[in-house]
Amino acid sequence: MKNEKIRKITGVAIFICLVVVLQLFSNYVTFGPVSITLALIPIVVGSIIYGPLAGFILGAACGVVIFFGPGTISLFWPYGIIKTFILCILKTGLAGLCSGYIYKLFYKKNNKLSVVLSSISVPIINTSIFALGALFLYKDLLLSLAPTGQNILVFLLVGFIGFNFIIEFIVNSLLSPVVLRLVNIWYDSKNN
Repeated sequence: MKNEKIRKITGVAIFICLVVVLQLFSNYVTFGPVSITLALIPIVVGSIIYGPLAGFILGAACGVVIFFGPGTISLFWPYGIIKTFILCILKTGLAGLCSGYIYKLFYKKNNKLSVVLSSISVPIINTSIFALGALFLYKDLLLSLAPTGQNILVFLLVGFIGFNFIIEFIVNSLLSPVVLRLVNIWYDSKNN
């Protein structure tokens, strides 16, 4: 029991390192005003292997790095540092948490389906929470960025996060088989 707990803590720590490195890299690779979050894959894998709480921790670690990213500092901090911090932590933390629960819900019925659903849920949840947060917490920012006369909801969904979401969704969908393979390798090594 004690060895299993140490193994889990060590595994989560390794995934936190992966998340931090990938998100640091992502902070400096932007497409439009928002960066593509490459750290979603280790959040998915960690939430599947170590459970929903680990998914939340991994997502929260990603959120901390996002919070200190140059785009977040320049765009969102002037409109409220504390609400920005909470949004950054919640959007990726809840995405990781839900990913773990989705996997747990479906893995006994169909392991492949559970990995795919878990993988694609992270960009959907992450982007949805960000979109809602931006719409309700940063309306003035969106009004200042949107072209004159354009509806801010249309600007938010199409101009601000649309491309970002599509790329993250495609990457997570395409890498689902890789995630499945990593999970299967982990289960095989655990059972041998």
